[in-house]
Parts: sequence; C-alpha cells; structure tokens
Amino acid sequence: MDLLLVALALVPLEWVLFPFSIAFTIGHTAEEVIGDGGPFWCYYRRHFGRGIDDILGVILFSTLAGILILLAIYGYLCGSAFCLGVLIGARFGDAWLSHVCMRNTAPGPNPGLATSLLYLVEVAVVTLSGVPVSPLGFTIAWGAFAAFWVVSFLIRKR
Repeated sequence: MDLLLVALALVPLEWVLFPFSIAFTIGHTAEEVIGDGGPFWCYYRRHFGRGIDDILGVILFSTLAGILILLAIYGYLCGSAFCLGVLIGARFGDAWLSHVCMRNTAPGPNPGLATSLLYLVEVAVVTLSGVPVSPLGFTIAWGAFAAFWVVSFLIRKR
C-alpha cells in the first residue's frame, strides 16, 4: 500500500485523471446510444420534431467520442491547457445543458443522464485541483453546446 502511495505521489495528477476521463467518455457515449430512452438522437427527435437518422447518429456520436478522447490525450497527457479547457467545457455543456436542463424541460427517460454525473465530477475535480485549463477553450466548447440548444428551442416543431 505504501509503495502505491509513493508511486501515485510521483505520477502527475493529469496522468491519474486521464484513464478516468476515457472511461467516462466511453460509458457516457454507450449510455447515450443504448441507454433508457435512447439513442439520444431519437430522444432529441421526440422532443424537437426533427433530427438525424440512426446511421448518422452512430457516426456523429462515435466521432464526438473520438474527439473527446483526443482532447483528453492532448489535455491530460500532453499538457495542453487549451485542449483540456475544450474537454472540460464540453463535459460541462453536455452534462448540464443536454441532460440536467433537458430533464427539467422534457419528461421521460434521458439517455446519458445517469453518466452525465461523471462528467460533472470530472469538471469539479479538474477545476478544484488546479490543473491548468484554458478559459477560452472552456468557453468555446460550452458555448457550442449553448448555441446548439438555443437554436434547437428556436426552430423546434410545435
């Protein structure tokens, strides 16, 4: 046990957080695709009257997961504060806007809601740990989610 603590003390915090980030991405994406009420693009279509088909949904969500994994690699392992800011901003935007806020406005199962808590935990741990995060990167990613949901509500079919 003491050897493990010594090893952890010598390993940068970012390297410790990295595997959790990857696991959170995979778990959250899986829940959005096969979770209760899913896939997420069908949930979106039910509440907004438009959306994408299943093939495009799988491609889109696989691509987004890949981008999040690349951001985690560059942010945590390569030390890019900008990439980590984009990752954390995307985590916060996805969890808060796509799941917590949508749960309050759209009744029924929300695929990804349960694992979005993991994203909020990651945001809190990174923020409180002092790991360098670019405010610009955070704002860009969070802003992209905010813009998506604002436009979605403005153009939804009633």
